[in-house]
Amino acid sequence: MKLSPLVYLLGTVSFLMDVASEMVYPLLPLFLASLGAGTGTIGLVEGVAEATASLFKVVGGRLSDRMGARKPLLLLGYGLPGLLRPLLALATGPGQVLLYRFLDRVGKGLRTAPRDALLAESVPQEALGRAYGLHRGMDTLGATVGPLLAFLLLPHLGVRGVFWASAVPALLALLVLLGLREGRRASSRPTPLPPLRPSAMPPAYRRFLLVSSVFALALSSNAFLLLRLKDLGLSEGEVTLAYTAYNLLYALLSYPLGSLADRIGLRRVVALGFALYALVYLGFAWAYSPFLGVAFLLLYALYSAAFEGASRAYLATLVPQEAKASAIGLYHTVVGILLLPASLLFGLLWEHGSAPLAFAAGAGLALLALFLFLLDGKKPPAYPG
Repeated sequence: MKLSPLVYLLGTVSFLMDVASEMVYPLLPLFLASLGAGTGTIGLVEGVAEATASLFKVVGGRLSDRMGARKPLLLLGYGLPGLLRPLLALATGPGQVLLYRFLDRVGKGLRTAPRDALLAESVPQEALGRAYGLHRGMDTLGATVGPLLAFLLLPHLGVRGVFWASAVPALLALLVLLGLREGRRASSRPTPLPPLRPSAMPPAYRRFLLVSSVFALALSSNAFLLLRLKDLGLSEGEVTLAYTAYNLLYALLSYPLGSLADRIGLRRVVALGFALYALVYLGFAWAYSPFLGVAFLLLYALYSAAFEGASRAYLATLVPQEAKASAIGLYHTVVGILLLPASLLFGLLWEHGSAPLAFAAGAGLALLALFLFLLDGKKPPAYPG
């Protein structure tokens, strides 16, 4: 069964935007450190950024369902970050970087739920794993190209020059998005929306939201993985290359693992993702050499490829069509709010305790989420994409 051209268009847009974002992302923690920020401050910046994106996901999803359209929110969500690069390139203190991350994540928040809903609406349920897997693969391929471009440009342009250059793929993503044409199903006005609260959603959705909330407390920013690699002895350039390898492996594995999820069940692959995350964080807690650090980062790519696509596809089966974007947005908002205390706590555990302590705490929470997920063995009712 062929996937809809819409899946490939959205994948192309995500590819270009991730090129732009990931030219910046691996340099941000190092840039913040050069501006005098400690790990606690870096945790605060990243936590605020991710929590902001998640808060606006419910806004974008609700507005999209009310409008009966996805494209306007996508244009706003992808367009805003492309215009913000000068704010970062001219930053002279951590506060300005925080402002950039806040505004950039507003755009991400507005676009995520409408985009995920549009993906779910463009394919039949039996192809959800492949559709989300392909999208995550193209998205992550951009996240592979971005750090590699940053690595190549860094000696010639410097950190700030790389930040300026990242505006080019961001604006290209917006141009590609202008060619999107919504199908009748996404653009027609939906039936009256249910109240926007967990209690109004199906029981299977609420159970998964609870499990994911526990898991979110383990989800510290990837910036800490990069700092851990530097702590183990890698240079800034080597950290960027390692992150490039992570994203390349993530991109290559996403579609095959999405197809696997369609064959063996989305729920099994989600459970595998919880287990892999715990294993990776235990590995980062015990790692004593750069080689082990890079090895566990590559294992983290397997987790990302297995979990990110499968969990989004699984979530899409738990909610009815008339509230799909709202429910996806609410889920990401509730989970994302918890990323602020998660990243802040992780940074403080590292700063006032040790890196192994912080990573071990994250692994413990991931194992708790896995236990709760397996404890609820009921098969959820499936709603069509």
